[in-house]
Amino acid sequence: MKVWKGALVFVLAVGLAGFFGCKGGGKYGDAKAVMNDTLKAMENFINGMDKAGDSQAVVKALNAFSADMKELKPKLKELEKKYPELKDQENPPEELKEQTKMMEEMSGKLMGAMMKLFQYAEDPEVQKAQEAMNKLMMEDN
Repeated sequence: MKVWKGALVFVLAVGLAGFFGCKGGGKYGDAKAVMNDTLKAMENFINGMDKAGDSQAVVKALNAFSADMKELKPKLKELEKKYPELKDQENPPEELKEQTKMMEEMSGKLMGAMMKLFQYAEDPEVQKAQEAMNKLMMEDN
């Protein structure tokens, strides 16, 4: 199913992207700041989808999340280059363990929010917003 495949790709991309980002000092202070911003974007999307009662609200949540991720994506790419050790999500630096745990928890909630797309999968505007989001997540910066 096209919606399911897009949702899965989206969740995986966000989970990976979210790992690289949280506000605070230390060696990974910049990574912490971006991670916190990513967590906030995910939380806003989840809340938007939870409250969505029609296709227009779903489109609004998708578009807002896409806008947030469009802004965050270059920062995430930069951090990925700066800290290659962050690719090992099983053994995050001590400084990022709390954020990593939060990201794992948020990813589960994100998947639940994405399930709402199934209710509106036939709506052309939802399809358009989802395709735009998927394109953003898949393209290289």
